[in-house]
Amino acid sequence: MSDRVAPSSATASSPSETESGRVHVVGTAHVSAESVTEVRETIAAEHPEVVAVELDEGRYHQLKGETPDDLDAGDLLRGNTVFQFLAYWMLSYVQMRMGDRFDVTPGADMLAAVETAEELGLGVSLVDRDIQVTIQRFWARMTLFEKLRMVASLPLALVGIGGGSGSGREDGNGGGDEFEEFDVESLTDADVVSAMMEEFRRFSPGGAEALIDERDAVIAHRLVALREAGHEVVAVVGAGHREGIERYLENPAELPPLESLMGTHERRFSAYKLFGYLFTLGFLAFFVLVAMAGARDGLLLRLFGAWFLVNAAFAAGLARLAGAHVQSAAVGGAIAWLTSVNPLLAPGWFAGYVELRYLNVNVKDIGTLNDLLSDEEQPLKELFGRMTNVPLFRLILVVALTNIGSFVASILFVAVVLPYLAADVGGVDGIVRLMVQGARNSADLLWSVFT
Repeated sequence: MSDRVAPSSATASSPSETESGRVHVVGTAHVSAESVTEVRETIAAEHPEVVAVELDEGRYHQLKGETPDDLDAGDLLRGNTVFQFLAYWMLSYVQMRMGDRFDVTPGADMLAAVETAEELGLGVSLVDRDIQVTIQRFWARMTLFEKLRMVASLPLALVGIGGGSGSGREDGNGGGDEFEEFDVESLTDADVVSAMMEEFRRFSPGGAEALIDERDAVIAHRLVALREAGHEVVAVVGAGHREGIERYLENPAELPPLESLMGTHERRFSAYKLFGYLFTLGFLAFFVLVAMAGARDGLLLRLFGAWFLVNAAFAAGLARLAGAHVQSAAVGGAIAWLTSVNPLLAPGWFAGYVELRYLNVNVKDIGTLNDLLSDEEQPLKELFGRMTNVPLFRLILVVALTNIGSFVASILFVAVVLPYLAADVGGVDGIVRLMVQGARNSADLLWSVFT
């Protein structure tokens, strides 16, 4: 818990108290002017010792305008971090666009709570979980199908919500008009909030657990600690969290251990990793068995050379299409043959690291991208062109397309190149016969060694 404790509608609220202290929970809409007013009035009326807000250190500094310009772009090149960032960007952009529609800065309710507490000399406690941990666990808990659906819908979500009546980016259903007519006050209505959360749970039960339920528990843990320390607390949280938090405040024995909510979440079983390891094993087995069958060196050389060239061409070609420099594309292409058979590596990482020599990536890039997406008049082609000039977007695009190129090359090698190169040994059927013969020869060799 991050405390800044001085000697410490659009809304719905209720108290929770014990003999030690008292917690008054206020549920807000993060893009509602009415919420801002209600937060200020509630804090002034209650005059608690501590104002607890649904923020972590990073978002607190961002709201206060203290976010550093530097961004460790290398963090975006590890594992699934690129896709986690895309999920975070989509969520933040949607909230920003809603704020634009209703003329309220996203997070204005939390900023109002902090500023009011400071004006009144009250303590401030940051009770939310670090956003990076939340996004990581959110991504890890989603199934592969849910991740594919979300990534595929990302462009539509970013463009569709940003499109106004004159943007030329509307769908045929008048989505922009429906958005304009949306009543922001309903964002704190219990029935509406429950319906929205239920819809998200249908899309991704695991994602909802990480994004909503776990954070309810983390925030409740910290509020219980403040209450047990004897503090009078006003807790300002999003309306979607109020019910879960209050349930835990009334029954703190039901809270899961805090330690189980704070670390990174890894699936015990990952279909993606299993596929990757099996692919690696199959690749190695293929060459070993063909060699053990006594295939001519020329065939093995052609197969390996084709594997290298096809991977290099597609990975480097898509990297260049993404705007990568020649050196970055060359590195991604040169390493693609190896990364294609190793699930722990990806050619995009290597291309991205080289590309960082030519890019100056910083936090302001996120704001620049959001501003570009907010321009409702520019055509999609022009919008995409301007986005590729933003270093952060360019880096993500290079990494993603390099990886996609290598993946496509692997599929094409098996489906197209292999049958062509193996024509003189009977095509794919001939290769299979060689592998069977190789397995027999390997078994005979092992039998002779151990008997």
